[in-house]
Amino acid sequence: MAERLTFKGWLRDFVNKLLPVVTGIAITFTLQGIVNRSHERKSVRSAMELVRTELKSNLHDIDHLTDFLKQEVISAQYLSDHQHDLASCPADIVKYHKGQVNAYVSLALSQNALELLKMSSLFPKVGDNDLSMEIIRAYDACELLQTDINRHYSKSGDRVPWLLLNDMQEYTLDLQTAIQAIDTFLTKR
Repeated sequence: MAERLTFKGWLRDFVNKLLPVVTGIAITFTLQGIVNRSHERKSVRSAMELVRTELKSNLHDIDHLTDFLKQEVISAQYLSDHQHDLASCPADIVKYHKGQVNAYVSLALSQNALELLKMSSLFPKVGDNDLSMEIIRAYDACELLQTDINRHYSKSGDRVPWLLLNDMQEYTLDLQTAIQAIDTFLTKR
């Protein structure tokens, strides 16, 4: 004859069967949350390393251009100092300096990592608003510098390279500050 279950017996049996299922689901969700947060941190870290690498590359390009502009200033000064007696100067030196002053340079700084960071929706997950602002400021500096350089070199005769050098120092500082902030962020994680 079948055992007759009482309500208490039925409830105990139900709880004994339900408890492992609920515990398993809770453990699964907890572990999934841990895995998701870990993946998110790795993604943010990778994105920040990509941004840092791109900003360093842009900074290298700016440094190279700064060196070129300094040489252009030296060449312009040489030609200005010797404008009345260029014929007595060695021809190869005059040719070199004229080539420096009249050279055309364009600057193309990359913003791909910033766009990737924005498109991947990782920007809000960085969690450090100051860092986010430093990154945005650095990329704005890149864009402004690129515009200034290209405008400077689109003018034919009235370029003043030493004025541009002063602006470049400010832009370079913005990039260096962002790179330092990213380095600090990455060492914390």
